[in-house]
Amino acid sequence: MMDHSRHQTSWRLAAPILGTALTLTACGGGGGGDTPPPTALETFQKADVVIGQPDFIGTEANQNGSIGASGFDKPAGSPAVSAEGQLFISDTWNARILGYDVIPDMNSLPADFVLGQGDFTSGESGLFVRPRDIAIGDGKMAVADYNGNDVFLYGPVPTDGTTVTPVSLSKVFPDPGSPCDVNYRNFPTSVALSGNGKLVIADSGQHRVLIWNTVPNSRDQAPDLILGQSDFNHCTENDTDQDGEKDDAPSANTLNYPAGVWTDGERLAVADRHNYRVLIWNTFPTENGQPADVVIGQPGFNTSNASVSPAGYFWPDGLDSNGTQLAVPDASNHRVLVWNTFPTENGQLADVVLGQGDFRHTSRNDDNQDGSDDGSATARTLNGPTGVRFHDDKLLISDTGNNRVLILQLRTE
Repeated sequence: MMDHSRHQTSWRLAAPILGTALTLTACGGGGGGDTPPPTALETFQKADVVIGQPDFIGTEANQNGSIGASGFDKPAGSPAVSAEGQLFISDTWNARILGYDVIPDMNSLPADFVLGQGDFTSGESGLFVRPRDIAIGDGKMAVADYNGNDVFLYGPVPTDGTTVTPVSLSKVFPDPGSPCDVNYRNFPTSVALSGNGKLVIADSGQHRVLIWNTVPNSRDQAPDLILGQSDFNHCTENDTDQDGEKDDAPSANTLNYPAGVWTDGERLAVADRHNYRVLIWNTFPTENGQPADVVIGQPGFNTSNASVSPAGYFWPDGLDSNGTQLAVPDASNHRVLVWNTFPTENGQLADVVLGQGDFRHTSRNDDNQDGSDDGSATARTLNGPTGVRFHDDKLLISDTGNNRVLILQLRTE
């Protein structure tokens, strides 16, 4: 292990102006005491630390050099932080996970260990093909391997690169006699682990969310629940009547390529990517195909418009919550949307936008907000973000197109 000597609605139209701070009280943070301090994020807020690039300007894969401990090639999905404070980031196109003994507090610190490969320089697919979302909970770590059509489960959470091989939760090939094989994962994009032992997987290519009420020990342990479908024998998108054909419109209990899942064990949120929306269950589902209670990104459950006023195209690609705030990467608009309070109304709009100066700009790396790519990144621009993670008083963003992970400090008021 390396020692780098670190320091340690109704449909409402409302948008903050550039630089306006929005204050809230965070839940589940690490502020000390029984009540965390008030914290805030600002629209177009600058990141405080960058991982994977030497500075905030750089955008090249592997820092425009060879694969090593300091660079990324398209880091995707949400990072994860263990109870001991170790950080895990999916270095997706390098087919590995990089581990950091602590969350970096200065730019371009190298990783301490690597998972999925024997060293920092091989760059070859081994355990993982294209790892994406990482989730930690209940003393375990889950990894969604998107192109590997698998989800891997570590128990306990690894602390260095010598860890034992994790358990695979997917069959190598689907059962040819069962087109929606319950034990096969098709492009799993996101995973969530709750503190009370629930495992949730976004089985994106089969347009369903799978739920285990207790974390499985093998790929043969079938899920307890399915969302987006009425049973485990259906896997067509937006198929409300379950006739195996896509319907003209979605509903409160259908999905079309879910790309993000979050749960605290009591509530559940799903980024329903190709329906341009996020679905929320106010209480954790207990029945197959249970309809969602709240939708955001659309005014109601039966629309899937790609153009949503006032924000334009909304393509949710992952999500996370600290119990109070909800953050959703909108990859195609090169931004992250933040709700200061967990949404309770259909069509409720975000309070803060990161990566853009307002809700109407949508270009990548557009620091001067003239509607075009500036040719380099800055501390406040984004390029195709695909993952977010709240941790204590920080928000981490996988800025995939810029080959970096940003850390933003939630301001104490």
